[in-house]
Amino acid sequence: MTPYDTHLCLVSAQATPNLLPVLDETWRPRRVVLACSAQMKAAAIALRAVIQTKGAGIAVDTLDLPNAYDYAALSDAFLDYLAEHANENIALNVTGGTKLMAVAAQEVFRSEGKPVFYVNVENDEVLVIGEKAVSQPLLAKLKVHEMLRAHGYTVTTQEHPQVTRELRDLTARLIDHVASAGRALGALNALARAARDNNLRVELNRDQSSLALGDIVALFVDAGLLRQQGDMLIFKDEESRLFANGGWLESHVYEALQSLRSQHEALSDVATGVRVGFGGADPRSTARARDKNEIDVAFLYRNTLHLIECKTANLAQVGHGDDSKATEAIYKMESLLKLGGLRTKGMVVDYRGELARSEANQKRAAEAGIAIVSGAQLKDLKGAIGRMWLAKGV
Repeated sequence: MTPYDTHLCLVSAQATPNLLPVLDETWRPRRVVLACSAQMKAAAIALRAVIQTKGAGIAVDTLDLPNAYDYAALSDAFLDYLAEHANENIALNVTGGTKLMAVAAQEVFRSEGKPVFYVNVENDEVLVIGEKAVSQPLLAKLKVHEMLRAHGYTVTTQEHPQVTRELRDLTARLIDHVASAGRALGALNALARAARDNNLRVELNRDQSSLALGDIVALFVDAGLLRQQGDMLIFKDEESRLFANGGWLESHVYEALQSLRSQHEALSDVATGVRVGFGGADPRSTARARDKNEIDVAFLYRNTLHLIECKTANLAQVGHGDDSKATEAIYKMESLLKLGGLRTKGMVVDYRGELARSEANQKRAAEAGIAIVSGAQLKDLKGAIGRMWLAKGV
């Protein structure tokens, strides 16, 4: 199919339907016009930034719209634009905007004999309205940082780590002992935190001395992450300390997803250690982005953002306020779900199994649409992720 020279897109808080056809080789236009109300200016700026970075050579213009709920004024704005570009090959992407904006735009384009298309984000397909041809698949695949930028955020840190065989073997042994190693790993977490501000050193006290902890420490020593001198633990470097302080579970989840990529073509990008901030979407802005949240692991499946929080601590403990750490983990994931649009999905991976033991936490997570993989379920993490998110084709 010959692409349209210009896409007129209706800007809304959901960036993906406007972005995918622009970046698809079959549908890629020469120009994009972002029609937006005053309330959607920031969203238009974010969308423009990604198009100009990802779609090199595509010109991007903005069409300022009046009140998004004034049908007559909206119709006039679209009629005026088409009159000024009467001889151009322009198509309307009707997927975004308010419902009234979409109705007004579609009526004007159809009355002027201009094509209108709709993006089905459930299966990444385009349907040209009024044509008998079957819907056309979209092959463009976004990256995690592009999805976040398109929704108005900046990515200040994003890792694609190289996991060594030694680290992979260590992680596999910790997963094998998921039923018995929880308390010892919790103690190691505390020691790794204490070493952060003490030149990567921490001393074991009598209360922390146990056979189980000694076995766990030995595993990390064998992997080359730390060494023990008497009662003193000395981490190799900051990266090793972070790995011992729960980073190993993030690594395990990351590796599982990388393995799943070979089985699922629609799983297009995986990242860990993603720090997300506001600001910076507009290249003209000099304001420094403010860090808001860190995402343990993120990936895209069918251009839908999936976010995973990894927890090795005892979530039954009280958090910073009256809530338990389990409740805090669910609340954090609820806030993260706002980052990538309405279809963003979230999961909490809980090594020690507290989330699975609490009916209240399970209910709270289910109401928020948050999946849980807990305790022994980690032994088949790939299967759990596949059943919950990939097998359904969502």
